[in-house]
Amino acid sequence: MITSRFTYIIFVFLFLRPLWAQLSPGDLHRSHAELEGIANCTRCHERGKKLSSAKCLDCHQLLAARMRDGKGLHARPEYKQCADCHVEHLGRDYDLIYWKGGKKGFDHSLTGYKLEGKHASLDCRDCHRSDHIADAKSFQKYKKDLKRTFLGLDRQCLSCHHDEHRGQLKADCLSCHTMSAWKPADKFDHDKTRFPLTGLHKTTNCAKCHPRQKDNKFKNDDSFLTFSKRKFSRCSDCHSDVHRGRFGKNCRSCHNTGGWHKGALAGFDHNKTDYPLSGKHRQLVCSDCHTRGQPLRIARFQRCTDCHRDYHLGRFAHRPQKGACEECHTVEGFSPANFTLDQHQKTKYPLKGAHQAVPCIFCHKKVQLKNGRPANRFYFPSFRCTVCHKDPHRGEVDAILKQTAAGGGQSGCANCHNVDSWSQIGFDHSRTGFPLQGRHSEIGCKSCHQAAGTRQISFHRLEKDCASCHKDTHAGQ
Repeated sequence: MITSRFTYIIFVFLFLRPLWAQLSPGDLHRSHAELEGIANCTRCHERGKKLSSAKCLDCHQLLAARMRDGKGLHARPEYKQCADCHVEHLGRDYDLIYWKGGKKGFDHSLTGYKLEGKHASLDCRDCHRSDHIADAKSFQKYKKDLKRTFLGLDRQCLSCHHDEHRGQLKADCLSCHTMSAWKPADKFDHDKTRFPLTGLHKTTNCAKCHPRQKDNKFKNDDSFLTFSKRKFSRCSDCHSDVHRGRFGKNCRSCHNTGGWHKGALAGFDHNKTDYPLSGKHRQLVCSDCHTRGQPLRIARFQRCTDCHRDYHLGRFAHRPQKGACEECHTVEGFSPANFTLDQHQKTKYPLKGAHQAVPCIFCHKKVQLKNGRPANRFYFPSFRCTVCHKDPHRGEVDAILKQTAAGGGQSGCANCHNVDSWSQIGFDHSRTGFPLQGRHSEIGCKSCHQAAGTRQISFHRLEKDCASCHKDTHAGQ
């Protein structure tokens, strides 16, 4: 009896198992577990047909609404059949989505949102997160698992990204930034703002004009650049007034954004002041005359020495012009001087002969003064030739010159030489113990007074006999 019952049970089990498989091919996914059982088949399937997409949308109403509006992937004709991508009866934890070509090969542009720049390298769940869903309450109403769905994201940048600007700027991030990188803001054009950048403003770092403001509301971003409520109508809104209001408030009347000093020279007309600039004064920068820490208005500027030191240290103060620089110099340059030959002829040493062709600095050389400062020499203790010229005779003719002076003749070098030319000798040889006669009177000094093989001239110890200078043509006969 027991054997018959056992045999019956085995027969029923073996017979009904294939039949049950025809009725239920496997467990449903846990999200569809409530639909388990033969009584619920028609909630998803049409009688005698496969899965009905229409029945799917009876439950998935959020998705149905998107499809009616023509939005997203499911609105495309090739994706309207749910069974093409979603499979069931494969177990409670089996992935409901079948990715044709694999998840990484999915063409995101089919959703209507093409992944570009850094978005293209992100994992799906980097963006499809529960905290990024725009209307989470609607999904929760339909008991959707926010951690598993790929729906609900907004295309606005701020739906996923933190607002770095804290609402100061419009929400259209792509008007300034790209998806390739946050910095730099390649699409931002400052020229389209109320303050177009010019000159040095173009190379200024943003934070110099838009300082950072503290914000402790965000853990990983505790400061932000200020863009709103910035004053910019006047230069002094950003720059301090180095003139302390002495030139008014319109900086642009003298300066421009090309550079502080460059603009001042270009914009400010110094000719409208009591001291018009001319000559080399026009090449100076303002601070050369208007030094920091000193009053802007220069009290004295009538004389050159009000600004410039007296290069000649008062040595011309005895002149009628009291040493005024303008007597010799101009603002075109200190050198060359305008002191003319005619003016020099009125000094204590009028120029004559070759002296008239000599440049000033050949006589007025730099010397070290008693105070240690170098200066050109304009004061001479005497006008003797040896004050400027070396004695080429090394004192050999001093005795002769003294004798000549004692006898009423000219003193010094002028006894033999003149200022027209050094080589024009006017010495009277008859005053010596050897008057020149005959051919001797026609030859130059060097012929007798120059040592053989040298350039040295000597006037001492010359013998008076012929043989001391001439060869004996008679060979001692």
